[in-house]
Amino acid sequence: MDQCITVPLTASEGAEEIVIRVAEQKDAEEIFLIHRDSVANLCRSYYSSEQISMWMDGRSSATYHEAIEQKRIFIADDNHSLVGFVEYAPGEIVKLFVRGISANRGIGDSLMKIALSRALEGGISKVRVESTRNAQSFYERYGFRKHGEGIFSRGGSGVSIEIIELLLYI
Repeated sequence: MDQCITVPLTASEGAEEIVIRVAEQKDAEEIFLIHRDSVANLCRSYYSSEQISMWMDGRSSATYHEAIEQKRIFIADDNHSLVGFVEYAPGEIVKLFVRGISANRGIGDSLMKIALSRALEGGISKVRVESTRNAQSFYERYGFRKHGEGIFSRGGSGVSIEIIELLLYI
């Protein structure tokens, strides 16, 4: 894949385009802010404020440096404003988050298509994702099916969030 591609988006105002590109180290802080915004705005109907606070506890821009260095994060750039990102690994979609204000415009779909193609490289026939409750239907649209459930917590916190493990077989 080239360094960046332009993709059309779904928008109520008409056709829009967005640039998807490989993240650079200078993007790390903005990736962190996208992650925090997405959790705070898109997950609040599914998780408590304590769960959302724990989710981001201990995270910083440094959280993303290794994946950026390995060129495993793609970002969505909407007219020089970063609005979403996806991190992948072989056989896994690691993270996919879109700013709350940018949700339901096709940004997640564009990021997912790129990450899914990368996660399947090298003959891999199964892709795993740990999903939040609010994102489960998004992944199911791509053919992922529920495989199990789990709990996620950070540090020594007694607070946890429920997650759903989904698998896609090709």
